[in-house]
Amino acid sequence: MNKALFILHLSPPVHGASKVGDSILNSSIIKENLNSRFIKIKSSDSIDVIGKFNFKKIIYFVELFFKVCWVLIWFRPRKIYYTASPFGFAFYRDLLVSLPIKIYTKLNKASIFYHYHAKGINDFVSESNRNLKLTNFLLKNTNVLLISKLMRDELNQINSFRNVFYVNNGVENTLSEDFFKNILSQREANNMISVLYLSNMMKDKGYNTVLELANQCYKDQITNIEFNFAGGWGTKEDEKYFMKYVADNKLDDIVRYNGLVHGNQKIKLFSQATLFVFPSQYKKEVFPLSLLEALSYGLPILTFNTGAISEIINDKIGVMSNKERIFDDFKRMIGNSQTENCYKTCREEYLNNYTVEVFEKNLLSTLTNN
Repeated sequence: MNKALFILHLSPPVHGASKVGDSILNSSIIKENLNSRFIKIKSSDSIDVIGKFNFKKIIYFVELFFKVCWVLIWFRPRKIYYTASPFGFAFYRDLLVSLPIKIYTKLNKASIFYHYHAKGINDFVSESNRNLKLTNFLLKNTNVLLISKLMRDELNQINSFRNVFYVNNGVENTLSEDFFKNILSQREANNMISVLYLSNMMKDKGYNTVLELANQCYKDQITNIEFNFAGGWGTKEDEKYFMKYVADNKLDDIVRYNGLVHGNQKIKLFSQATLFVFPSQYKKEVFPLSLLEALSYGLPILTFNTGAISEIINDKIGVMSNKERIFDDFKRMIGNSQTENCYKTCREEYLNNYTVEVFEKNLLSTLTNN
């Protein structure tokens, strides 16, 4: 059985890369086919410090460096999977941690797979010739994993890697088909339009735009509607903005913040929702897991054309809008998409393409065949 070392982000904090890391760690498919060891990349204790430097990150880097060296010496893996960061302090951390890995692979027949969950490679290497040389050094003779073919432009200036592979994200199927049928029955019996935003509570992710939709609905006296928000705050300022906006515009009756949800609370929010809204303009957005979770509950999606979202959304399961026309698109969706056939189509899209099993099989195939 192939030996594999996975160096990856795990929860907490909760974000796209850590959710993917959690699914790899808990994957029965990976465990059955690879003799694996896992090392957590610990760099941030909360969402709001991601991308910012603090002294703790130095300590976490030293700890990571020696853990990797120890496992390389005593475990001697043939496949090395690394969740890489395209820029910032995390890039230099990955670069330094990769030095013993590169030495090891030169002395042994081992393959490196760098998995990028965020955009930013092309912007980073465009800043300076030094950044270009360092990134080429990092990726020299390695395999690069990208979440989507729409990310391929990220590597336009890089010529040192061996291969590039595409592995779409996937999320766990938390519903039985009987449970899903029960959800459909409840939606049909309830005239309430229940809008859900579930992601990190950051303006770049679009929670403020969803608040504006709620405010417009209140002004237009649309009474059979509610807006549920869930996710961790990006910053204290985001929390203050949200609370003040709700109070100033008298939205307490239709807007509810549910906090950072897990387990049954998360299942309840998705089950009771009838529309998922995610107007993200986040510059690092690629393949949001929240959209895949929404599809798993049969929810049509209103979103923006950011990152690789256009690879996920088609006109049968959602609408890609923009800031200027979002309220018009929103009104059309709440009038047209609240049907059983629409919910079933969204669910089928998920089952065919975005289950965690599909992701794990694609990842395993990429690791074992290259």
